[in-house]
Parts: sequence; C-alpha cells; structure tokens
Amino acid sequence: MKKNNFFYEIYKEFFYYITWPKWYELQNSTILIIFCSVFLSIFLYGIDVFFIFLIKKFFSL
Repeated sequence: MKKNNFFYEIYKEFFYYITWPKWYELQNSTILIIFCSVFLSIFLYGIDVFFIFLIKKFFSL
C-alpha cells in the first residue's frame, strides 16, 4: 500500500464517513456528565463519612 493512498483514505474517512455530534447533543452530554459527577462525589463522600463514623465507634469501645 502506498503512503499517499493511506493518507487519502484517512482524509476521506475523517471528513466523509464520521458523523460528528451536534452542538446541542454536546451540551446535553456535558450537563449530564457534570450532574452525575457531582452526585457521585457527594454520594461517595457520604459513604466515607458513614464508614469513618462506624470505625470510630467500633474502635472506641
């Protein structure tokens, strides 16, 4: 396979065969990811505080 043919095929695939997401789809995905990240961090923080409380109670006997 020739180099020129290889790069031409890459160019064709990049500009003609890939479907890029629309702007509103990117916004919706970004908002969803931010919401899930914040929710997960708060949830994991709560679990961490709960286990720290349990460990302190268990070892303070």
